[in-house]
Amino acid sequence: MHEIYTVLKHTKIGNFKVKNLIKYNDGLDIPANAKPRYEYFRGVESETIVDFTDYKGIEDLGDRIKVKAGTKWEDVIKNYNVEFWSNLDFTVGGSVFFNDPITGFNEFGKIASRVDVDAILDGKYYSGKYKGGIVINVYLKKESKENIYKKYYGELPDIISIIKNWYSIKIPVFRDISIVKEENNESYILVSYPKSREILVADLIYGFETENKIKYEHLNYKYWYFGYLPISELDSIIDLINNSERSIIRFRKDEISYSIYSNKPLGSIKNALDYSTTENESLFKGCILCGKCIEVCPYGKQNNDIEHTPLGFYVISYFNKDNDLANCHMCGLCEEVCPVSLNITDDLRKSAKLNQILPRNTIRINKEYTSVLLITSLSETFFEYIIKAIVYLLKKGKKIGIIYLPYDFSKIVKNEVDLKELEKVKEVYVITPEEYFYLQKLKKKYTIDIYNLQLMILVDLKLNMNDVHIPCLMRNEIKSDIICSNVFLNMLNNRNNIRKVEKKITLCPLTAKALNIMTPMDLLNITINEEYVDSFIERLDKNLSVIKDIEEDISWYDGIDDNIKNELYSKIIESTIKNEKIEDLVLLYFKLDSINKISASAKKFLLSTLDKIIFP
Repeated sequence: MHEIYTVLKHTKIGNFKVKNLIKYNDGLDIPANAKPRYEYFRGVESETIVDFTDYKGIEDLGDRIKVKAGTKWEDVIKNYNVEFWSNLDFTVGGSVFFNDPITGFNEFGKIASRVDVDAILDGKYYSGKYKGGIVINVYLKKESKENIYKKYYGELPDIISIIKNWYSIKIPVFRDISIVKEENNESYILVSYPKSREILVADLIYGFETENKIKYEHLNYKYWYFGYLPISELDSIIDLINNSERSIIRFRKDEISYSIYSNKPLGSIKNALDYSTTENESLFKGCILCGKCIEVCPYGKQNNDIEHTPLGFYVISYFNKDNDLANCHMCGLCEEVCPVSLNITDDLRKSAKLNQILPRNTIRINKEYTSVLLITSLSETFFEYIIKAIVYLLKKGKKIGIIYLPYDFSKIVKNEVDLKELEKVKEVYVITPEEYFYLQKLKKKYTIDIYNLQLMILVDLKLNMNDVHIPCLMRNEIKSDIICSNVFLNMLNNRNNIRKVEKKITLCPLTAKALNIMTPMDLLNITINEEYVDSFIERLDKNLSVIKDIEEDISWYDGIDDNIKNELYSKIIESTIKNEKIEDLVLLYFKLDSINKISASAKKFLLSTLDKIIFP
C-alpha cells in the first residue's frame, strides 16, 4: 500500500500513483526520476519515491555536525548548539529541500544557500553547497558564540514600525530579528545577538527584557503557512497574523519570511511555499500527518509498517479501504503525542474488528462487598494468580469479595459494556495491566479506586526497577521505558509476533506466560499445592465417617431439630480445616465444584465454612 506517499500534505492528494517505493540506506542507488520523502506531512509527486523518514543520525565532526536527512531538528537541538534551526518537527533534509524559514534568518539568509550537503542531482552524486536535488546528508556548523536573547512587548503595528525604522537607518547587527504573535494575542519583538556585539546594539534594545528560554516552533496546529515576501508587502499578511494562533515574522533588509499557524483555515496567502495548507480543507478528520503517533504506536511496531498506525488509519480510511488498521489495543499513546488533540481511540473503536476473548464462567463469585477482586475473561485463566491475589489481600487485612465480569473482553476494550455490576463497589483490585487500564473509565462514572496487584506487590517487595518490564498500559503509574510485548495485541488482531522483553520480571501476566519470565506475584511466599485438595478430601471423608456411625442414633431428631445433624457436620469440617494454610483453603474453595468424593450436604457445609474464613 503506497497511498500514504500519494498524500502531498493533509490538505492535498497528488495525481501520481506511487509505483516504486525505496527505503533509503547508506550507499543506495537512487533513480534519476525519484523524489524524496523526508516527512509524511509534505511531499512531492512522483511515481518513484525515496523514503528518508527512517534515515536518522548525527555524527560529530568537531566544529560541525553531519546530519542524516531524515533527522528532525528536535533531535539536533536536543544534543547540539547549532547556528540556526527551523520548526523542530521538520527534518533537516526536508528544510533544505523545501527551503524552510529558519531562526538566524537575518544574519544567515535562507538555509538552502547556507549549508553543505551530500546530495543527488539528475542521478549524480555531489558534495558542497546545495544546488538542488535529493538531500542525503546536511552539514551544520556549531554555534561558537554566546548569544543573548531580548524581547519587547507592544501592539503589532507599533513593533513593526520599530523594526522598519531600524532598517531605514542601517542594517542592525542582530543575529536574528523576529516578530512573534502568541496564542494569547500578545506580540513582541524577539532579537538575538552574540554577547560580543552588545555595544553595537545597545541603543536599539533600550527597554527590552531578557528572554531566558527559547520558544521553539512545533506543528501543533491544523493549518500552517510558510513563505517569503518583500518587506514592502508585509502589510498584506497582517490580517492573517492577527487571525492566527501563532505567527513568527523574520526580517532581513529587504525581505521577510513568515511562519503562520492556525487551527482554522486563513484563506489564500501570497508567495506561500508549496507545502503550506492553502487548500483550506483537512482531508483526514483533522489528522495533520505529523507522524508523531508512528514513533510511539505499538501496533505499528508489531506490524512493522506505518499503515498500522493512526496516521495510516486516517489516510487509508480516506481511500475507503476496509482493513484491520483499527485492530489495536487502544492504548492511547497516540493521543498523548497528538499535537492537535484528536480523539484517536474513539475513531479507532468505531472501526475496530477485534478478536473475541470470551468468558469461560469458571470463577465462583461473591458480590456482597465494597472491596472486590475483579476477574474477567482475560484473567480467569490465571488461576494461581487469583488464589495468590486473595491470599495476599487477606494477609494485608483486606476484606474482599469477588466479582466476575462475564463479558467478551474485547467489548471492554471497545468501551461497549456499561459495567453496572460495579455501581456499589468502592475498591477494585485487578491482576492484569489490561484490566487496570480499561477500567479507568469507571472513575469518571462512579466513586471508585482501582488497584493493580502486580504493582502493589512490586512496591511491597522493593524490587529493582531495572529488572522490571513496564507494559505500555501501565505507563501512567511508573515512568520508565515502555516496551509492548505484543502478546495482548496478538490476541486481539490474530497475529503471532511476540516481542522479546529483556527483563527478569514483568507486570503483565500474559507476557510472563508467553516469555517464561516472572511477575511480582510469582515472587510472593505463597505456594499453591494442587495435590492438597485430594489429601484434604481424604482426611475429611475419613472424619465424616463418624456421622454414618451415629446417624441412626440421632435420626429421631429429624423434623424436631435439624440443627443437630448440621452442627455435627460443621464441627467435623471445622476441626478438619483448623490450622490449615490460607492459600490451601482458597485453592479448596475454587476446586470445590469439581469434587465428587463427598456428599452434597458435606460440600454445602464445607463451602459455608470456607466462605466465613475467606470472605469474613
